[in-house]
Amino acid sequence: MDLEARLGALVAEAVVPVLKPRGYRKRRLTWMRETPDAAHEIALQRSHGNGRDHLRIYIEVAAYVPAFDEAIGRSVPASMAAGTAQYRQRFEDVVDWPSQWIDLEAWSQDELVRRLREAMEILSDHLDAIRSADALAAAKLAVSAGLDVDLFAWWCVTANEAERTAQYRQALATFGEEERWPRLRAQFATVATRHGLSLPD
Repeated sequence: MDLEARLGALVAEAVVPVLKPRGYRKRRLTWMRETPDAAHEIALQRSHGNGRDHLRIYIEVAAYVPAFDEAIGRSVPASMAAGTAQYRQRFEDVVDWPSQWIDLEAWSQDELVRRLREAMEILSDHLDAIRSADALAAAKLAVSAGLDVDLFAWWCVTANEAERTAQYRQALATFGEEERWPRLRAQFATVATRHGLSLPD
């Protein structure tokens, strides 16, 4: 079986049986699901360096929660499918996987089907938990390096002084010596001012 055929079989045996019963719809190698409160996406992405004897894929998850955008003052599209994901993460940061990608030729088909099916269940469960603005903020916080100004806006509108201060100080400690810091600081200041606040000391 050539690698393209193996990829097709992998999708049919490891991805579809997990995601289709959970309400995901397939569009090429992307699966999307809309609930009343959120839109979720799991995407398989081909590497640009693939060839006859090499097929590498990456997997990414994403979530969009309209209530979060509404809370921080951003316009919400009429269709959730038109929303820009506020949370996006590579699968190896969610699932215990040995690398940042999957090279099909490095695995036996049976082992890869088993492992990927388990991974899809974990990814779907992970997105299942992101259905509210609070849950989205928690997911963003878990992967934030401090520069997520939307998350900073969330702490402002929810009057969470502790998290607002902690995030700003994290950003300052991590990026304060960089040339771009004045521009980054201005972004934080703009958000704080919009909500009638000043930057933490």
